[in-house]
Amino acid sequence: MKTAIYPFSGDPITYGHIDIITRAAGIFDHVIAAIGINPLKQYHFTLEERVMMAKTSLGHLPNVTISSYEGLLADFAREHGTKVIVRGIRNAEDFGYEWMIHEINDLIDHSLETFWMPCSKDKGHISSSAVWQLWQAHHDIAAMVPATVIDRLEATRRNV
Repeated sequence: MKTAIYPFSGDPITYGHIDIITRAAGIFDHVIAAIGINPLKQYHFTLEERVMMAKTSLGHLPNVTISSYEGLLADFAREHGTKVIVRGIRNAEDFGYEWMIHEINDLIDHSLETFWMPCSKDKGHISSSAVWQLWQAHHDIAAMVPATVIDRLEATRRNV
């Protein structure tokens, strides 16, 4: 069985993430959607909320599991017995960043392969940052994120 990992922050999960994960699930036998914890990043949602939103949004994909990890992606991949990392690319800037991450992973484990997937044409404008900016400005984000994310965002707005 060929397993791949799709690492992301999921803060929040977007239709861009879901697009890449869905397409990867059509290629690989099993995809682990791995929500990372980066100590240098400040998250809007807790890890538990990010995992819950991902499980709700990806529950229709039987060969996708949701997991979380802290530390290095290469170590997480080794722990899960996989050598394939799937990364979505929206533009040249994304590719430059992803190439750097690929080189770091290669330093740690030469056997890791990075599988880059360009985003679908209608998803290139979607990012978690854009979702947050639009939501904070009270714009409609329904075309960017699933209903579970909107519900969670509205719940945080009510609690502020």
